[in-house]
Parts: sequence; structure tokens; C-alpha cells
Amino acid sequence: MSRHAVLGAGGVGLALAAALARGGEDVTLLLRPASLARYDGSVTVRQGLREGFTVAVPAAAHLTGPIDVLWVCVKHPDLPGALSTVAADVGVVVPLLNGTGHLPPLRERFGDRVVAASIRIEATRTAVGEVRQESLFTEIELAGPPEVVAEALTAAGIGCTDGGSEADVLWRKLALLAPLALATTCAGGPLDAVRADEDLTRLMLACADEACATGRAEGARLDRGRVLRALTRAPGRTRTSLQRDVERGEAGELDAIAGPVREAGARHAIPTPATDELVHRARHDAGTPLPAGNRE
Repeated sequence: MSRHAVLGAGGVGLALAAALARGGEDVTLLLRPASLARYDGSVTVRQGLREGFTVAVPAAAHLTGPIDVLWVCVKHPDLPGALSTVAADVGVVVPLLNGTGHLPPLRERFGDRVVAASIRIEATRTAVGEVRQESLFTEIELAGPPEVVAEALTAAGIGCTDGGSEADVLWRKLALLAPLALATTCAGGPLDAVRADEDLTRLMLACADEACATGRAEGARLDRGRVLRALTRAPGRTRTSLQRDVERGEAGELDAIAGPVREAGARHAIPTPATDELVHRARHDAGTPLPAGNRE
């Protein structure tokens, strides 16, 4: 048994903490004081048509004891404040944030203990300590998974794969997420709403082209055809956290998701007009005006 702390109690954090605890790991969930006061000591996972479960997961507002793995599941705008709650000796740090901008501040704090990773899951927090997981599986890719992480994920029933280089792991997800999240946000609905709009569909696929081109320029091995097939074959009900943020009147992670594509395009002289247009529409035309500077 290894010791884990999960920083962030949104959909991803709750689902991960529950799976690890159910798999027999020692898990502490780090919560904001207001949430901690309402937390009853257990996480309930509801899984669509499958039977859900409830598992005890201790929680705290600050982490002071030594742990083997720190899972960082907050959103990018919340990262600085969240890290201030961690004063423990940490073995491995696994961030599951979108984009690429979270790595520099984490490396500044934890050095080479940070392992680049991405997660594939569809999970939404419905209340403090409650999460609804729509995806039938959870998979985590890491740039060289440490043994303690691989063993814990296997015990939890979570897929764990070596995704290759850091660039491979981060850009493989970003190349799919950026066009999907931006387009569904602009549509104000699931992927079916994008597909019903010919212009949005064109922009989504063009954004995927731009993400693949910029990702390859950053050193990632990306299969453009695979990304485009994933976008065209994904279930029409597919939604993204960015779209849900906008529906709640929050700016969400617009810069964290779109920023790497636009910034890498500028560095490598690769035009990103489709991504730029989707960002513009997401900020101004998605039903909730978004400020130029995002906040969570």
C-alpha cells in the first residue's frame, strides 16, 4: 500500500480518489475549508447505467505528512493557491491538468519528481463528495510511469500506459481537446450541436489541424488522421468541462487549453486562424461574455 494525496475535488479528483481508495490505497483528499466542513468522509461515485459505489476517503485542508504520490487535479487558474496547502515531503507528483502551462511552476516547486501525465475520463462533480462518471473507463498516460504509480493504478482498475515523451503525452490529449472544447463551448451544447453547424465543424477540424502542426513542431509524435477520426466518430453527446464552465458563467480554462496551440504557433511561425476564431467566439459569442483574462 502506498500513500496518496489528491489535490482538487472536482469530477476528476473525486473519481480518482475513490478508485484509489477502493483499490486499497491510503488516500487523503485535499479540500478547501468550506468544502471540508460539508464533507461527510466518503466519496460516492455514480456511474450511469452501472452500479455506483461509496468509499471512505479521509480529507484535510492542508497536507503535512510524507506521501508517495501527489495527484494534482485542480484547474490551472487554481494551481498557485492549491499548492500553498501542501507542505509535505512528496515522492512523485502527477499533474492531471489540461494544457502544458502547469509544468513550469510544478517543476520549480518539485523538480524532477513531476511526471507529465494526462487522463481520459468523463466525470462531473454533482455535490461535495459526489461525482457522476459517464465514461465506461478511466485511462492515464504518463511519460514513463514510476512503479509506485503504475501499481496503484492497476490495483484501482485504472488503465496506466507509458505514453512516450512528455510532449507526446501532453500534446496527444491537447490536439483532441482543444478543437473539441472550443467548438462545443461556441456551440453551447454537445458535439451534436457542433456537427449541426457547418461553419463550426469546419473550424473544429481546422483547429485540430493547427493543434497537430504546432504539437509536432514542439516535438510531439502526433497522428493527424487519428485525431480527425476521433473527432468525427466521438459520441454526439460528448461535452467538455470548458463548455460546462461557460454555462455556469465562468471563464474556465480557455487560455490553458487554447494558449499552447496559439503560443507554439507564434514560436514556430505556424498560423492558427481557426483556433484564434474559436477563442474569439468562445469569449464573446457563447452566451456568456468571457473576459480576456480568464479566472476560475
